[in-house]
Amino acid sequence: MPLSCSKYLSTLLLLGLVIGGCGGGAADDKAAISGKVTLKGQPLDRGTITFTSVDPSKPLMAGGQIQNGEYRIPANQGLPAGRYRVRISSPVGGTEVSPGEAPGESDILAEERIPPEWGVNSQQEVEIKPGQRTVSFDFNIP
Repeated sequence: MPLSCSKYLSTLLLLGLVIGGCGGGAADDKAAISGKVTLKGQPLDRGTITFTSVDPSKPLMAGGQIQNGEYRIPANQGLPAGRYRVRISSPVGGTEVSPGEAPGESDILAEERIPPEWGVNSQQEVEIKPGQRTVSFDFNIP
């Protein structure tokens, strides 16, 4: 997927999470989620992180931006108790899109820096326990 499309889709996903509050339930049922992400021992400079419920009867999702190796998802956009699959993405290269400009077609594709076992094929899971209001999950990607 071209970087322009990848950035556009990532932005739409995160905007939808912020506006739609995909966590479901009352705000006081949700936990604020934060943590650190390293890639090959160094803080991940930029990327996205998503948490998706592994329970098919509870289609819950939350996500945020990773900047300088850290991410924060406030409680009102967080998640209730449960198990969640973690996916991390950090594409580089591709065609840049100017702010306010719609992405277009490009032959220059972005390259994903995150290994598939942490991204599209992730089996990484975390658990938010009942009663937790703040949780921290750190991820060290080899």
